[in-house]
Amino acid sequence: MAQAKIEDKALRFLAAFERAGKSVGRVTIDGKKIELVLIEQGQVDEYERIDMTHGKA
Repeated sequence: MAQAKIEDKALRFLAAFERAGKSVGRVTIDGKKIELVLIEQGQVDEYERIDMTHGKA
């Protein structure tokens, strides 16, 4: 059985949280660890989901 990539698992977690009505601010992958940072309803920023980085970080 082929193992799912960690990025695929993170995307499934993200989709599950958003289907449950939670706003996810950031997803961090460190090795096999996936961290989802949720946003409280009062903290929603319309520009927060835009990646403003350029080139290598």
